[in-house]
Amino acid sequence: MSSVRAGVTVPVDPATAFRTFRIFTDEIDRWYVRGLHSWVDPARAVGIRLEDGYLRELWSDGGHVDTGKIIAWEPPRRLVWADLINESGRMEIEVAFSPVEGGTEVMLEHRGLDTLPPDVAGRIRRGYSWNIALRWFAGQWKG
Repeated sequence: MSSVRAGVTVPVDPATAFRTFRIFTDEIDRWYVRGLHSWVDPARAVGIRLEDGYLRELWSDGGHVDTGKIIAWEPPRRLVWADLINESGRMEIEVAFSPVEGGTEVMLEHRGLDTLPPDVAGRIRRGYSWNIALRWFAGQWKG
């Protein structure tokens, strides 16, 4: 299996799907939960942002690390970035936004796992991190 998928449906009617895309992208730092396992450099990390064509971890000293390079930007339908962290593999992450009954489905696919060492690919295939991140995102609509 060279890819893994994770998804969530958010209770936003299809007419506002563009807003769903913008919350995922423009407001990523608002819903992305900070923690030891959610950063490249937890000691310096202060935020995350999509800017200048990259998914970027921002640091307290004014520096940053680019964790992904945007290769497709198609609001409000989809976003694709190439992973820049796992140097041992060539991977892409696609996030697609589709109107469904009762809201908008957000489907994430992480491709290229067959290019990674088996232990790293195994952790990603189990899907814990992507399922957790999508639950953080879906939490934007909980009271």
